[in-house]
Amino acid sequence: MSSVSLDDCTRGVISSSGRHQWVPSPNTRGTFDIIWPCISTLVLCLWTMLHLNVPAPDDGYTTRFCRRLRWLFIGLLAPEIPMLFAFAQRASAVRSIQDMAEIGHGDDWSIVHGFFADSGGFLLTAEDIGEPFPITNKQIVYLVRHGYIEIPRVTETQINDKSKADNLGKALAAFQAIRLLVILIARGAAGLHTTPFELATAAVVFCSMVTLFLWRKKPLDVQAPVLINAPFAIGPLAAISSGESRLTPLDFAEQDIYWSAKFSRRVEEYIIKWGLQARPFRRIPNDRDFQPSNFWENLSLAGPVCIFAAVHFCGWNLSFATRLEGLLWRINCVITWGSLTIYGVSEMVGFWRADYKVASLELFHSYKKRMPLSIIFHSLAGLYFMSRLCLVVEAIICLRDLPDEAFIQVEWTQWLPHF
Repeated sequence: MSSVSLDDCTRGVISSSGRHQWVPSPNTRGTFDIIWPCISTLVLCLWTMLHLNVPAPDDGYTTRFCRRLRWLFIGLLAPEIPMLFAFAQRASAVRSIQDMAEIGHGDDWSIVHGFFADSGGFLLTAEDIGEPFPITNKQIVYLVRHGYIEIPRVTETQINDKSKADNLGKALAAFQAIRLLVILIARGAAGLHTTPFELATAAVVFCSMVTLFLWRKKPLDVQAPVLINAPFAIGPLAAISSGESRLTPLDFAEQDIYWSAKFSRRVEEYIIKWGLQARPFRRIPNDRDFQPSNFWENLSLAGPVCIFAAVHFCGWNLSFATRLEGLLWRINCVITWGSLTIYGVSEMVGFWRADYKVASLELFHSYKKRMPLSIIFHSLAGLYFMSRLCLVVEAIICLRDLPDEAFIQVEWTQWLPHF
């Protein structure tokens, strides 16, 4: 720890004449100087990170705003969840390029088209259906492969023109994230106290930046999808399906790909009852299930998740107000990292055993949805969320009592070369 005391840093520099040629900046900070950079960085990164799917045609401003707030709240408490769905959406968009190439349309389809389709950017309408419904990449590939429709003639430029992506906002979010990271590294190198609040913020910001990177090609806030007029009746085509059309009439081409729809029929019924969704789907949900194509794609998700949990270990030896708070921080760090690691390793083994042919909820014979095996998943998830909530609460309440070293600023001049 630094030998400089807080009293030394706050002594006045007022001269008898009241004038100075050069006055160095004070090397102290107040509690507000700790809180405000963290909150501003969190809000900017979370708001910029979020790329939700195309809303339903009848979704009003209040509905869209409340949906965004729900996802922002999820991104704050469990930032690895939006990151998981971003990985899933990107993996599907990448696969769509390969699928289109197999049917001779590789030059007409890009990852932007893939993101646009899986977010509900294409609506299919026919003479025998009342309202148009969104179709996914797999469903478009099926219709094009069997000659029902032509590939949508929409260029990447036209899709990006529908997007409201704010490159300046993304640049500012990246700058704020890098600035926070540099400050935390510098404080550690200088032996200055870093608060748990700053560490918790850094962990969430890290996940947000990874999620933003994954969604960088996804169109943002598209309000006007592209309408595809089908020159055929949907009814006979939908009869191909051996079961009921739960989501859309084209379920046989791709179905049960969203957590909210396939995790539990009861959950799905509640979602429809509360007006969050309809049948057939008027919009594509944001919770696509993750299905990697290979080991490295799976590892690219497991790595950031483990780093997110490991960031909290940097506060292992921090000075807390009481010994109990320090002990609770360490215990919850271990639980958070351990539960995510156990879950991640089991998922990687499951995908490897299934040869990457199934999605996450179907691993190990769909144990997450089958009693009594589902108790394992629910217990691990419940333990994780409790420990995660404890870390967030503790990061906030620690601001009431901090050591002197927490209020000392980094002296950046010490890093400059001296000749």
